[in-house]
Amino acid sequence: MATQNQTINLTDAILTEIIARLPLRIIARFKLVSKTWKSTIESLYFRRLFVSLHQKSSTSWSLMNYGDEFFGFHGCETWDLQKSLSFYIPPSLHVIKASSHGLVLISDYGDYCFVGNPVLRQWIKIPPAPGKSSVFGLVTRVDDYGFVLGFKVVRLAKMRPTSIYLSSVLNVFMYSSETGIWTSKTIHCPYQITNPGSLTLAGTIYFSHLSEPGLLVAHDFYSESSDQFRVIPLPDHPNHDFKSALTSSGGFAMYIRTLSESSSNDFKAWRLNNDSTWQLLWNIALPISLISDYVPMAMHPFDSDIVYFWSRENRHLVSCNLRTQNNRILGAEDNDDDHEDYISNKSNCEKEMDEICGFKVSAGLLQLVLPRWMESVPRPPQVEIMNTTSVISYVTSMQETRRRNRDTYGY
Repeated sequence: MATQNQTINLTDAILTEIIARLPLRIIARFKLVSKTWKSTIESLYFRRLFVSLHQKSSTSWSLMNYGDEFFGFHGCETWDLQKSLSFYIPPSLHVIKASSHGLVLISDYGDYCFVGNPVLRQWIKIPPAPGKSSVFGLVTRVDDYGFVLGFKVVRLAKMRPTSIYLSSVLNVFMYSSETGIWTSKTIHCPYQITNPGSLTLAGTIYFSHLSEPGLLVAHDFYSESSDQFRVIPLPDHPNHDFKSALTSSGGFAMYIRTLSESSSNDFKAWRLNNDSTWQLLWNIALPISLISDYVPMAMHPFDSDIVYFWSRENRHLVSCNLRTQNNRILGAEDNDDDHEDYISNKSNCEKEMDEICGFKVSAGLLQLVLPRWMESVPRPPQVEIMNTTSVISYVTSMQETRRRNRDTYGY
C-alpha cells in the first residue's frame, strides 16, 4: 500500500510540474477540471513554481503615455497572448493615468476612477475622494515573488510651496484596496516638484523633475512612519549636456544616460538598490550615430541587457542589446530575422516624444506589463469586481451626461 501511495504522489508531482510549464491562459482552463486541480493551481507552491519555470519566458509589455500606446511588444509565452496590450483596453477606456505590477488606473470619468487588470477583464470602481483632487499615482503592495497583495490610489489635493519657496508640502488622499476607505496624508518634500512625470515601483513613486537638478525624491506610500520624501542624488551627474531617462528593469529603478557631445559615445546604466545606493551595470561605448541623435527612452522591463532609443531626426525606435551591441531599427522592413513581435503608434509617439526629450531627465512613459500570475484584482470587503463590459457601460453613460450638461449649461 505504501508503494502504491508513493506512486500516486509521484504522479501528482509530475502532473503539477507539467501543468506549471504551460501558459497561464491554458492553466486557467485546468482550474475548471476539478476542485483538486483548482486547489492545486491556486496554491502558493504552484504559483511560485510557475514563476520560477517562466523566469525567462517572454511577456507582453508596452510603452504608453496616458493611454496612447507608443510601442507594444507581444507574442507572450507566459500568457500565450498574440495581441498587444492595447488590444485588451477598449478605446473608451484609454485614459490610463498610472500602472503598477500589471494593474492600471483609468480616470477622467467624473468623480469615479477604475483600477483593473485589462487581460483578466476585472475592474474595481474607486469611489470619489473626500475633496477636490487630481490623480497622483497608483502604488501596489507585493510579496517577494512579485504577487500583488493590495493597491492604493493616490490623489493630490494640494501642493504648496513653503515660505522660502525651496521646498513644498503635499496633501494627498489615499484609497486602499484593503480597507475600501480614503485616508489623508501630508508629505514634506525638500524641493519643488516642477513636473508630474514620475516612475512608480511597487509602493514607491519617484520624481526626477525638481527645482534642484541632479536629484530624485521618492516616497513609499505604504510607510506609516514617514511623512518625508527621500532624497536620492543621481549618479555621475555631469556638468555638460546629456540625455537621460528614469526607467525600470527587473523590479529596480534604473537611471540611463548618454552624452550629447558628438565627441563622446559612452552609455551608462545604473540600478538603484534597496539601500538607495546606485550600482553601475553598464559603462560601454556605442556607435557615434546612436549617441549623437538618439535619446534613451527605457530599459526592457525584464532584461537589463536591452535598452531602447528614440531618434529625434529619423523618427524611429532602436533596440540595442548592450551585451552583444546589436542594434535594430524596430519596424524596419529589412528586419526579417526580428524575433520580437512589435507594433508602433508612430503618429502619437512623434507628438509626445519631442516634449519628453526636452527634459534633462525624462520620466514620462509608462511601462505597462502583464503580471506574472493570473491573480484577481485585490478588492476591499463587500466590493464587487466589475467586468470590462460593465465599465464601458458606465463610462458611456458618464460621457453622455457630460455631453448633455455641455449642451444645456455650457460646461
